[in-house]
Amino acid sequence: MQITSSVIIERPLADVESYLTDISNDRVWQEDVIESAVTTSGPIGKGTAGYEVRSVMGFPVRTEWKITSYRPGTSCTFASTDSVIPYEGTIEFADEDGATRVTYRFTMSPEGIAALFDPLIGWGFEPRFRRNLEHLKELLERS
Repeated sequence: MQITSSVIIERPLADVESYLTDISNDRVWQEDVIESAVTTSGPIGKGTAGYEVRSVMGFPVRTEWKITSYRPGTSCTFASTDSVIPYEGTIEFADEDGATRVTYRFTMSPEGIAALFDPLIGWGFEPRFRRNLEHLKELLERS
């Protein structure tokens, strides 16, 4: 299941990228994130690892992830290292005449019995991704 969603934020690319690569902000702009943190030291980049705890149907679910590619000013790709459903995602940044286009690409790969529910998983998650990006837009354009 793949989800792609995009939004234009009326803020410079550097500001948007800085906000999104500060993992502590995840719980602010993503509706179901309860907690998130980086577990490695040093600046954000390829190899940075962390975790997040999300509320899934009212239950806390912890996922561990690692950044697999980081191109400052362009994109950040991450993948689960320990998750109920394996996933990979990319956040792309593009300058749009002083504003920033953020495109979020997310692929989940349910395995076993969960694979049977792949269409339902996509149906449930796609609107959430759109809402999260719209919330991100509102937050950053207010500040």
